[in-house]
Amino acid sequence: MAGLNTLEPQETRSAAAARQAFGASVGSNPVTLRAIVIGALISMAIGAIVPYTNMIINGTLLAHNFSTPAALFLFFVFTGGINVLLGLLRPGFALARGELAVVYIMAMLATSIPTIGFTENLLPIIAGLYYYATPENNWAELIHPHVPEFIAPNDPLAVKAFFEGLPEGMAVPWDAWFYPLLYWCSFIVSLFWVSICGMVILRRQWVEHEKLIYPLVQVPLEMIQDDEKKSLIKPFFKNPVMWIGFLLPFLMHNLTALHNYYEFIPTIETASSMNLFRGTTYLRFDLNVALIGFAYLLNRDVALGFWLFFLLSTLERGIFSVLGIQSTENLSRFANSVGPYIAHQTMGAMIVLVLSGLWMARRHLREVMRKAFRGDPTVDDSDEIMSYRTAVWGLLVGLVALVVGLWKSGFPLWVVLVFLFGMLVIFLSITRAVAEGGISVIRTPLTPADFVISGLGTPALGASGLIGVAFTYVWAANIRIFFLPCFANALKLAEEIRGNRRRLLAAVLVGVLLAIAASVWSVLTLSYNYGGINLHSFWFISVPRNAFNYIAPKFATPVPADMAGWGFTALGAGLMSIFTFLRYRFVWWPVHPLGFATGTFYIMNWVWFSIFLAWLFKTVILKYGGSSGYTRTRPFFLGLIMGQIFVAGMWLVIDYFTGMNGNILGYF
Repeated sequence: MAGLNTLEPQETRSAAAARQAFGASVGSNPVTLRAIVIGALISMAIGAIVPYTNMIINGTLLAHNFSTPAALFLFFVFTGGINVLLGLLRPGFALARGELAVVYIMAMLATSIPTIGFTENLLPIIAGLYYYATPENNWAELIHPHVPEFIAPNDPLAVKAFFEGLPEGMAVPWDAWFYPLLYWCSFIVSLFWVSICGMVILRRQWVEHEKLIYPLVQVPLEMIQDDEKKSLIKPFFKNPVMWIGFLLPFLMHNLTALHNYYEFIPTIETASSMNLFRGTTYLRFDLNVALIGFAYLLNRDVALGFWLFFLLSTLERGIFSVLGIQSTENLSRFANSVGPYIAHQTMGAMIVLVLSGLWMARRHLREVMRKAFRGDPTVDDSDEIMSYRTAVWGLLVGLVALVVGLWKSGFPLWVVLVFLFGMLVIFLSITRAVAEGGISVIRTPLTPADFVISGLGTPALGASGLIGVAFTYVWAANIRIFFLPCFANALKLAEEIRGNRRRLLAAVLVGVLLAIAASVWSVLTLSYNYGGINLHSFWFISVPRNAFNYIAPKFATPVPADMAGWGFTALGAGLMSIFTFLRYRFVWWPVHPLGFATGTFYIMNWVWFSIFLAWLFKTVILKYGGSSGYTRTRPFFLGLIMGQIFVAGMWLVIDYFTGMNGNILGYF
């Protein structure tokens, strides 16, 4: 017994020493050096590798939507494999729960950067302005004279080589990109900073007061939970119900992947469609098991609102088409896909969604302001990643930086304020849809550029303003993923960090900056080595042409403000006000209005049926199994999510070694 008593402290001291040597100490803040280093390495890997998978392998898109599957795939491998191996080498080497949360936060935020979120949009657009100028589109006469010199590379050889590849022996012309990258990286970091400060201000209202459930972070949260014994293998990875759910998409998508290699192997068809209203519109029926998994985590009234309001908007589009109620406006392809009238109607609903949300948060916002400007000791901000004073002043400084950046790009100063209002409404609405509604595949029908052009008319913008509008296509048009909703999810995960969370801000900034640098390096290197037009037609042909074809005709033919558009904006605002009143006035009202504001976009055609099935499954399970039935089946649906993401990531690795191209396994 004496020997055992003396051995136990020695083992404890040894484990503590090992843990400290690897970058942490027992009982320390979870935002450790080793967690930041691992998160930084994963962030760089995502920034560098994701463009390669998109443009060389042309496989499944793992950084295209808010589910951030690239981060989930790597985190699954790290938590269920690498971290376990580290613990087997020596117990102190395995990362603890809070440290794992830090790693995932950094990876998730990095996933929002390399594709639509910033880099793969940015570089082809600013280079394509000159490459795709032809006598037919007249860009050289209409657009080029008004372009600020610092905003796009204008070296003809550097631009041509970006799209067609470098001549043999020529190095990547980094100097041609220096000033454009300096401007754009400064601008996007300012936007990210505004997002960080804004979400710090709203976090307590959303997380603690309104208790939003943040469905998209439930899988990583489950992955890092410990059992009573704090064993190396987390309970998530030992749950047989989860593995049953995991196996279903794993088998389905393995068949699809093998079919792409060998056509004689059968595959499972998971989508169909039907034409409606004399073929003027159609309805898709997509069975996406990962989306079913995410939607199962929603409150039923939220899920009901999404699929019901989408069907009603489809009915509205069909009636408009049959009756010939059509707008003559030519807006962006996103608004035109649903029809300008419905796009304006949705904008009105989003305005009410945001303003009503701020009104409900008024007490919390007053507390934030008292703490920021008066230092009120009764308001506790110690659990935030920055003080309220820093957040409020940081938000103001960041907004000033955005105003200056947009003004320098060509916007008249007063129009910048209108644009920023539209941007904040759209960004906050989608962030709310992600945080409360768990929607991973979403897009706005009316972009901030549409809002300004349609609402004010092009004479208010002038030629330089139209240039500024075109460049917002980089970060505020095709927003299927962007930083703000991902950071909202990150702050929910930050609850796993016990103690002082202030160090998390440094970790976030490190991961973001490394992901930006790695993705810029990756896209430029690949483009110059292979030639962008040989890599991916969407990124290098469609995206830059869409950005400037949208505004070029408006130079020759000025567009007045559209009064009908304002009318449908008012209609959408009025209907949303009614739905919001019903939701908060009558407990029995079963439909959440979030779906009316954010669930009527055309991309919901690919999503609604999976949400409907999840809503149906959950309704039946709760009716006949109660809350215990939901608890028992929840791991199965988490497995559906992780199985589909893992098999997609696994085949990207396989395709890299085999040289396979175009092996796409669904979307997330």
